Amino acid sequence: MRKVKKVLGLALALTVAVSMLAGCGGSSSEAPEEKDTLTVAITGDPPTLDPHASSTSSSVNNLNPVYETLVRYDDNGEIQPLLATEWKQIDDLNWEFKLRDDVYFHNGEKMTANDVLYSFKRATGPDGAKVSYIMSAIDAENSKVVDDNTIIIATHEPFSPLVGYLPYIGAVIVSEKEFTENPEQAALNPVGTGPFKFVSWAKNDRCVYERNEEYWGTKPAYKNLIIRTIVEANSRVIELESGNIDIAFDIPANDVERLDSNKDTAIVKRPSTTVEYLAMNVTKEPLGDVRVRQAIDYALDENAILTAVWRGNAQYSPTTVTPSMKYYDDSDTDCRYDVEKAKALLAEAGVSDLKLTLTCAENTNRLNAATIIQNMLAEVGITVEIQSYESGTFYDMVDAGETELFIVGFGAVGFPEPDNNIYGPYHSKQIPTNNMGFYSDPDLDAMLDAQRATSDGPEREQIIKDIQKYLRENVPVIPIANTQQVLGIRSNVKGFVPTPAASHFFDKVYFDNGTDQ
Repeated sequence: MRKVKKVLGLALALTVAVSMLAGCGGSSSEAPEEKDTLTVAITGDPPTLDPHASSTSSSVNNLNPVYETLVRYDDNGEIQPLLATEWKQIDDLNWEFKLRDDVYFHNGEKMTANDVLYSFKRATGPDGAKVSYIMSAIDAENSKVVDDNTIIIATHEPFSPLVGYLPYIGAVIVSEKEFTENPEQAALNPVGTGPFKFVSWAKNDRCVYERNEEYWGTKPAYKNLIIRTIVEANSRVIELESGNIDIAFDIPANDVERLDSNKDTAIVKRPSTTVEYLAMNVTKEPLGDVRVRQAIDYALDENAILTAVWRGNAQYSPTTVTPSMKYYDDSDTDCRYDVEKAKALLAEAGVSDLKLTLTCAENTNRLNAATIIQNMLAEVGITVEIQSYESGTFYDMVDAGETELFIVGFGAVGFPEPDNNIYGPYHSKQIPTNNMGFYSDPDLDAMLDAQRATSDGPEREQIIKDIQKYLRENVPVIPIANTQQVLGIRSNVKGFVPTPAASHFFDKVYFDNGTDQ
């Protein structure tokens, strides 16, 4: 098992201005004040600071400074040790993890294997309802502590992607003492092992953190971290341009070119693990007919939708396994736009004058995409009525099976393991929570189960690529856009690398104080 040391290369440039005082022969020097606070703007307030009670990106990004996991993806998408130093699979159901011996929680308590076991029991129990989809593979009751620095993690069934799931927010290690002595307090004032200590949370405004001076790893180069909630995109841009914030999430396409050409700001992009797709409820005829689903696929020019709606800030992905994920199948990646083929498939299926309802949440990009889809489907004789609802109502309708066509996004927050993007949307066991189209296919289920039971390597890679080919042929959903992470930064911010999974880390950031702010 590889062991990696974190090295944070810091290049803090100090500019010294020397002026000669005429007539008195004196001199003075001034150095610019060293910036010691990083301010980040995200798009929404966290619903909670309990890592087992929410997996929204707002919660995840506010918890990343405080909590840590056993392993973490590096900037290249490779798993690296974090709180665990090494691991091995003992048998089909059991994995052994060795833990660091020098890790302390922010309350001064040493982290041990008991805290790890407690964390996984909590994440897979009633308190972990919001993260259970990811964590449910772990059999916490049959996991066991060997000694303070060794734990055996069990799974309910063979589950080869286990290590790839452990960077997920639901797998962070919490303090058993904090959550058993005062769980309500622990949920409001997170105590972890991370590079920053939590200071305060002003709801709908900001979370404040300070550097953990006793951190076991490389300490951040700055002292204070502020994560602000700025919901309105234009306000985030204005605050970035004025220098009131240093990093801004989700920059609108209209502002990208201007910010990137400004000497004081820059744009950072990275393809995400999220795919926006047109889902089809296969219980609503004739959408259960694969020829009709294929016809809808051929009727859509996804490249035109990408250009009109996302304006260069998304790419086409033929399935929900994105190009940034391992085991991506690059053998069939072209958009299949072919109006005549679509008409022929509808005729073969005996379908004419088809009328469908396309539903989506009140989201600008999705509503714009829906309008374009409406026009494209009209070209092949399908009449589409668009309906939009606030988010809660929309997802209630989807879960109840009341929709026909609908636009949603799916992807992992915090980890790019491909299993998440294929098992959740397509396995029959996931109906309707993640498999929102009610798609049930025993052959696909068998392949999805097989890749979970197969160790990482060429065999598992082939199964996952075969699954992608199967999805291309049977079209349970129609991918539209693999969106990009688009963030704005001040030009003096260095060392920030966004992750593809919308779960960002700020501990390696430093300021180039020689850059004009």
